[in-house]
Amino acid sequence: MAIFTSEELIEQISAWKAALLAVAASQSYTISNRTLTKADLPEIRNTLIFLEKQKEATAGRTGPYFAAGRVLR
Repeated sequence: MAIFTSEELIEQISAWKAALLAVAASQSYTISNRTLTKADLPEIRNTLIFLEKQKEATAGRTGPYFAAGRVLR
């Protein structure tokens, strides 16, 4: 179950993508009274990965995908 609505996820992803671009261009960026610096790039990336997983969960595309196969002899 996702903790965000699709609209919230789109808003969050946009904000974190802006942070990623801003931190890549300069030394820091501020989101909701929190300043992120270049040292926080891994945190920004991890947050984007988390949000993308949440987005997939709201679309019903979660979990691994399995393909059935058979061994040829």
